[in-house]
Amino acid sequence: MRTPKATIILSCIVFIALGILTATIGPVLPNLAGNTLSTLEAVGVIFTALFLGAFLAQIGCGSLIDRFGPRPVLIGGLLLMATGMLGVTLSRSLPFMLASGLLAGLGHGAVDIGINLLVARVFQDRSVAAVNLVNFFFGVGAVTGPAIASFTINRWNTGIPVIWMGVGVVLATIPFLAIFLLSPVAQSDRTVKTQDKPFFHSPLLWIAGMILFLYVGSENSMGGWTAEYMQRTTPVAADQAALVVSGFWMTLTFGRLFAAYLGTRWTSDRLLAVSLSGTGIGGLILACSTGSLPLTILAVLIIGFFFGPIFPTTFSICASMFQGSSGKATGLIVALASLGGMFLPPLQGIILTRMGANPSVWLIAIYGFAMIIVNFVRVRMGKNSETAIDVVSE
Repeated sequence: MRTPKATIILSCIVFIALGILTATIGPVLPNLAGNTLSTLEAVGVIFTALFLGAFLAQIGCGSLIDRFGPRPVLIGGLLLMATGMLGVTLSRSLPFMLASGLLAGLGHGAVDIGINLLVARVFQDRSVAAVNLVNFFFGVGAVTGPAIASFTINRWNTGIPVIWMGVGVVLATIPFLAIFLLSPVAQSDRTVKTQDKPFFHSPLLWIAGMILFLYVGSENSMGGWTAEYMQRTTPVAADQAALVVSGFWMTLTFGRLFAAYLGTRWTSDRLLAVSLSGTGIGGLILACSTGSLPLTILAVLIIGFFFGPIFPTTFSICASMFQGSSGKATGLIVALASLGGMFLPPLQGIILTRMGANPSVWLIAIYGFAMIIVNFVRVRMGKNSETAIDVVSE
């Protein structure tokens, strides 16, 4: 009953629901403000609550997954997320809504790392392709949720029913996870050695975390500030700029689907290097095309497409490097990624408003080339570690 096929299908369904719940928060902010009699600015703190909860979960859940396997952590995370999201939509006071958001964030963080790690363990020989495929379905949910919310807002003046729909999918999957989901625990293997030191002493781990710190910060900067940048530098209205942002998320989603195909044909290092190179080129085009609508749109779509494989592929590489402590190791790098999402987008906004539009997008190019350099260091250090292991084993 518990098979790899059932595991990948359930993982994809869970990530569709996760994408719906994550991406629909933005469109329903006015409804949440009305429910709590708060300003839109005050209600926007919900994102901080969600990120903080996810960060805390990602630090702690790795050890639990290594010890007990992903299944119990996933079921607990889904229950927390469903309860928290219901609390967010039903709250009539701002403090209760934020507390519910923190609870939902804890669940989100547990589910995010749990699913990615589960798939990486079950499909060890094809982990890059499998993890990219699952994250493609997160993108499907992230595109579908706001689209349905747009319909319900026009029809009923609220997008909250879409969140209830996502919660319903989450709750419906829990019994199937308990019955059909594989739940492998961490296994020691011939992975990175650190001379009997704890796994977090390995510089390769922190280098992978730095890549995800820069990536998630860049991704959220693009998603959050592209519309404002375009309205300041090109002759487009707000609704047209929003369509370009939707295009960014669409190409990111299809980038992950394409990476799922390439993941069975290319090495993970090659896929990551190509993705980072494309990101750097796209960032350079964006920075050099300020004021040109066609080139700006092209750059945004290029960046989105090459962004797609970066997170799943880096996650898979880290999980394979630290198989004996994969839960703790991947939990650490995903927590670092969350820090990037917290700190780099506000920096983008500060530079955009205080220094101008063009300096702000140069940050995207800088992040892209910084990731290329950091990944080059990772590859070189990884080869040196493999050589050392071979010498010891001989």
